[in-house]
Amino acid sequence: MKNFHEPPASGDQKVATTEARLKALIEATSDVVYSLSPDWREMRELDGRGFLKNADTPTTNWRTDNLHPDDMDLINSAIAESIRKKKIFQLEHRVIRTDGTPGWTFSRAIPILDEEGNIIEWFGTAKDITQPKEAEEALLKAKAQSDQQERLYETITSSTPDLMYVFDLNYRFTYANRALLTMWGRTWEDSIGRGLLELGYEPWHAEMHEREIDEIKKTGLPIRGEVSFPHAVLGSRVYDYIFTPVFDEQGKIEAIAGATRDVTDRKKWEESLTEANRELSATLKEVAKMNRELVQAREKIEEGQIALRLAVSAAHFGTWYIHSVTREFFTDTRSKELFGYREDEPLSLNRALAQITDEYRPSVTEQLENAIYRNGHFDVTFPVTGFHDLHVRWLHAIGNLKADSSGTFSVFTGVFMDVTGQHLAGAEIKRAEESLRMAIDAAGLGTFQIETDTRHFTASAKLKEFYGFYPDEEMSFEAAFSRILPEFRKPVMLHIDRTLSEGTRFDMEYPLTGFHDEKLRWVRTIGEVQQKDGIKFFTGVIHEITEKKLDEIRKNDFIGMVSHELKTPLTSIKGYVQLMQLKLSQPENEVYLRIMEKADLQINKMTAMINGFLNVSRLESGKIHIDRRLFDLALLIREAEEEALATVNSHMLVFAPVQSVAVSADRDKIGHVIHNLISNAVKYSPSGSSIRISCTSDGEFAYVSVKDQGKGIKPEDAVHIFDRYYRVESEDTHSISGFGIGLYLCSEIISRHQGHISVKSAIGAGSEFTFSLPLNSVE
Repeated sequence: MKNFHEPPASGDQKVATTEARLKALIEATSDVVYSLSPDWREMRELDGRGFLKNADTPTTNWRTDNLHPDDMDLINSAIAESIRKKKIFQLEHRVIRTDGTPGWTFSRAIPILDEEGNIIEWFGTAKDITQPKEAEEALLKAKAQSDQQERLYETITSSTPDLMYVFDLNYRFTYANRALLTMWGRTWEDSIGRGLLELGYEPWHAEMHEREIDEIKKTGLPIRGEVSFPHAVLGSRVYDYIFTPVFDEQGKIEAIAGATRDVTDRKKWEESLTEANRELSATLKEVAKMNRELVQAREKIEEGQIALRLAVSAAHFGTWYIHSVTREFFTDTRSKELFGYREDEPLSLNRALAQITDEYRPSVTEQLENAIYRNGHFDVTFPVTGFHDLHVRWLHAIGNLKADSSGTFSVFTGVFMDVTGQHLAGAEIKRAEESLRMAIDAAGLGTFQIETDTRHFTASAKLKEFYGFYPDEEMSFEAAFSRILPEFRKPVMLHIDRTLSEGTRFDMEYPLTGFHDEKLRWVRTIGEVQQKDGIKFFTGVIHEITEKKLDEIRKNDFIGMVSHELKTPLTSIKGYVQLMQLKLSQPENEVYLRIMEKADLQINKMTAMINGFLNVSRLESGKIHIDRRLFDLALLIREAEEEALATVNSHMLVFAPVQSVAVSADRDKIGHVIHNLISNAVKYSPSGSSIRISCTSDGEFAYVSVKDQGKGIKPEDAVHIFDRYYRVESEDTHSISGFGIGLYLCSEIISRHQGHISVKSAIGAGSEFTFSLPLNSVE
């Protein structure tokens, strides 16, 4: 410990102490150690440690011997500032190493001051940082190359709306183009290196892709699929994707490349035009061809270059770029193919423009010139005629002007996409829509559309005319509905609700009065529920049938009048026949009695026929009445069984056991329907065959069915079997009497009970007629 009473050390003692410390430091450190005169002119001592030349004796040439000439000004400036401010000198700079090669050092020198604060010496160290500095320069160079490569990738991939990406074998994204980042709504830094779940994929979606990647790693084969995914801007979209293995030189899978295309619009086209399926088939063939080319095209390049090549090939685009000064036009094989040139033929810019049709060439040329020289965006669709094959193709070209780091023009680059299929499909849809519009106008039809959720109503001018509104006048659904005659509004609304809830076809005739002209019109409305862009619409057409309907009403009135006029004398004749049967009941009058029985049978048939005509007349004039009462349908079936077994001897009638089931309906009219179905089964099936009658329920509806073993009904007849006056014409039915009104009446009666009647039939296997009644229906 220093004695505080000792006299202060002299200057020589301090120098000696400093030299001792210097020698101790030289022995302890591996760095270059040196000492300099106060003005840095003379290097008094330098231990180069094999890195710099040693200076065993003082020298004034130490700058030229050890410092790199390119850094001399920088070093001298730093020395002058340190001397002036008497501060520590420290600087990274280049030096000349002992072997004459340039190196890097971190120099740090401390000024030694005397008692008056004057510099008496500089003492410093120099650390060899050549390797870290070279590594840093290499890293900067690699980053510059990476940035250049990234700009090249983005130049090509940013021009396409398709999503391009690469997975590593642990399901993480190692590359994603700008379109995919936009879909995610994320940045590159926030996406690369992350897995599917981290990027917002639902668990089922992420697990599906991970299974597909595992399958590719197992089989080495590409996988294609289709999936819905929410776009950050556009909402829910449908995507078609393909995953393809990337192989290294040893044939091992090192990554999975993917390309995804938004096919939402194509899906919509497929709903309107089935021919668009051919486009999908062609795409699959192109993808298969691309896969074969990828397997053959293995070569060792950086992972990013492989991803780019696979992504562009997966989309099957043609790539191109133009030099601004020389206007040199560089294309790949696919671009030449799209313009009808062979792979070994040169394709210049002028040649490419010459293949564009005359109508589009000036516009495309002008847009291209504007894009190149005014920094514009090039995005245009045009037709070309192949140079050799003369095929007309529609191409979609996208290009962008790219600048280098200095901001000057470097290249105008882009892609060609073959959109012939989409263009033709769109044109076909437009032609079909125009044809439909002309057909509707020619037929004098009104059209309408009702959005099922909002009940927004859209009507054509012709439809407004039917309802008595002016063409440019607003007409709401409520206003149109109020023009229907009151007694028809409820059936119309029930039919509309059923169509909207069950998707059944709407087909109904009803009268209405015009809003302004108050004219009575009969119209027929046909419509169905359709879906577009996820929204359901009730859409259809309306046709005026006033004259036809008035003719039918006059005919029905005539039939009703005639039927009434015939019914009175028939009733009298029947009374006389029954009276004569009583008089002829003696054995000696047996022959006459049989004659009277046959006459009575024919009178009964004629009475039933007239009653049928009267029912049709009442039904179509709206005078038929449904008298709803709650009753047990099982009891009605048993009554029908007793009546049938007493009157039918030609067939085997089999009634299945029936459980009690209560319905609210018109008992007589439902009984008429059951009787009519059994009567038809007897008439149209061979004698001795079985007829099975059953009644069941499912808690919501009761079902009654009658099944025979007849010859069956053809499909083209089955669709009309419940139409008024429709009869199946065949050699077997010519001898069977009837006017085709029985099943029509059955259908109308069941329909007015909110039920449904149908037939299942096959030629040679018989027919089964079934009707249903709701168990909880009330008027």
